[in-house]
Amino acid sequence: MAGRLAEARSPGGAGWWKDDVVYQVFPRSFADSNGDGIGDLRGLVARLDLLNDGDPATTDDLGVDALWLMPINASPSYHGYDVTDYRAVARDYGTLADADALLAAAHARGVRVILDLVINHTSREHPWFRAARDRAHPEHARYRDYYLWRSAPPAWKRPWDGAPVWHDNADGRWFYALFWSGMPDLNLENPAVQEELLGVMRFWLARGVDGFRLDAVRHLVESPAGALADVDGSHLVLRRLRAAIERDFPNVLLVGEAWSDTPAIARYAGDGDELHLAFSFEVAAAVLAAVNDDQRLPLAQALERAEVAFPDRSFEAPFLTNHDQQRAMRQLGGDAAKAALAAATLFALPGTPFVYYGEEVGMQGGASRDDEDKRTPMRFTRTDAQHGFTAAARAWHGAREAPGIDVETQQADGLWRTYQRLIALRHAEHALSTGGAARPVVQGGGRGAFALLRTLGAERVLFLANFHREAAPAFTVEVAGAPTVLLASGAPRVTSAGPTLVVDGLGARAWAFVRLSPAHGDQGSW
Repeated sequence: MAGRLAEARSPGGAGWWKDDVVYQVFPRSFADSNGDGIGDLRGLVARLDLLNDGDPATTDDLGVDALWLMPINASPSYHGYDVTDYRAVARDYGTLADADALLAAAHARGVRVILDLVINHTSREHPWFRAARDRAHPEHARYRDYYLWRSAPPAWKRPWDGAPVWHDNADGRWFYALFWSGMPDLNLENPAVQEELLGVMRFWLARGVDGFRLDAVRHLVESPAGALADVDGSHLVLRRLRAAIERDFPNVLLVGEAWSDTPAIARYAGDGDELHLAFSFEVAAAVLAAVNDDQRLPLAQALERAEVAFPDRSFEAPFLTNHDQQRAMRQLGGDAAKAALAAATLFALPGTPFVYYGEEVGMQGGASRDDEDKRTPMRFTRTDAQHGFTAAARAWHGAREAPGIDVETQQADGLWRTYQRLIALRHAEHALSTGGAARPVVQGGGRGAFALLRTLGAERVLFLANFHREAAPAFTVEVAGAPTVLLASGAPRVTSAGPTLVVDGLGARAWAFVRLSPAHGDQGSW
């Protein structure tokens, strides 16, 4: 039921992601194959059947279509966002042969693989930077201009906290590193740097990778005056990279992290020549706010801004949280009904949805706001202390996770099954996966009542939600059609009344997906 036939999904054409659901994996925290307490690529292969076994007749896989792997490249850090070798796999994760095996196993199941590609900066231990910072290095002249140097530090400040961004090289020169001194920024206006990165992309695409998640795209280029985000040069770099890589690999996906408000994010579509997808940060926050605040207003306002900013709603990549944020379930206070409502809302939205590993079982992560606590080990089973993540006595990070949350207990009922059904519904209803989106007028129902209409040709699916903690009074939605409830929490009653639908029995934090067929006469009901 959950998976889709591999032969129907490969190799695919341009735009293959438009009807996909993408699952974000932190390999260090997903599955450990060798008992060292650290997740690795072989561990991920061993757990692929839980994500998608490639067989639509089975009912024990989640049914996702693609994986986004957080950085797997060689790096001195646990997170991998400071790369030392773009063409090598981190030793903790395995080898290039292991990466090839993962790609083959995923593709055999009809699952595509997206790699996190860090193009804004490298590690200070990268050979390029070692040569650039050392005037005596035999390749200093070649790599010096791969990075940004000044004889005196400009008074530039980091946009989000005002910290200095120029760092002393202890030889009379200063280098630019936006995030910290261990991650010197690449000089992306240098054509040689662009060619290096294109070479990296070709290397992985030739091995079978299907696309890249590009980190920190707002900060690729800096202006001479010290503007460090959303500079025109960043858009030019993205256009050049996309045009060049699509000549060789026309089906590649580029999804970008442009962490900002919706109008700023929308600019990274360019004229259809920059990113293919960008994460919808403002909408993600609004979904959780609506669920927590018992009202539709935060989501309605965010969607209104998205409707204005995105002429093509398929550019959006909706999600709930990612590796840089406290997990959704923790933000929702551990409330399973809230989590299910947030998930249903996610899969009702236009664009390509992304799911952060463990969201489907309600993982909360650690209690602190430290990054490690947002990236805790996956929980598969109740049968051992490490919940199926590792055979080691200790995992790389102490989970400090809420008890009783794991795949094993969720498969029979609960949040995991809700995610599975939502993904299957999105696959079955093309209006949900690739259709347009509009918000019909809702009359009554209190402040929690919400409706979103998805349309593709003659196909229509209406999403109904009540964000309030109490059951919604009966309300109407200004859309016509004969309703059939496809999937719902509770037992809502939806009836047609001429040009409107009447909705009754939508309980506290309840939701429903309703197919609308052409009405035959004035009365129809489910």
